[in-house]
Amino acid sequence: MPIVSASRVIDAPVVDVWGAIRDFGSHSQWIEHHPAISLEGGDGLTIGVKRRVTYGDGSFFDEILTAMDDRKWLQEYDVVGDLPLPVYNVIGAMQLYAIGSGAGTFVERRLSYDTPLSEEDAVAFAQSRIDLLAAGLGLLADLFK
Repeated sequence: MPIVSASRVIDAPVVDVWGAIRDFGSHSQWIEHHPAISLEGGDGLTIGVKRRVTYGDGSFFDEILTAMDDRKWLQEYDVVGDLPLPVYNVIGAMQLYAIGSGAGTFVERRLSYDTPLSEEDAVAFAQSRIDLLAAGLGLLADLFK
């Protein structure tokens, strides 16, 4: 099961960055391509809420919030259903860490998944996921400029 991750330092206090990501339904402002997000089964703070992420071309995927820890600034989710990608058993996470006196935040996004791809294709796919995670972190950082 490959695990890919991207990280970034954001020049804002961890409580402010957590405020921007804590609501699972509010991520469209910093997810790449700014998709539409709809929730089913609760609000963006409800463990078990299903989030549908829909892009402008009509493609979509569903995620379920599986964990949120306000003390560790951690959010985890499972991607469920059919995906328009060669992966399955996808688990995502985002975690924040206060830096020094709290003026900055280290942010990490990670994905684990299974794939039927050949080793060569899997390496290229993993890099595409790293690039995607990093792009989202760039958009998140832009919220604090």
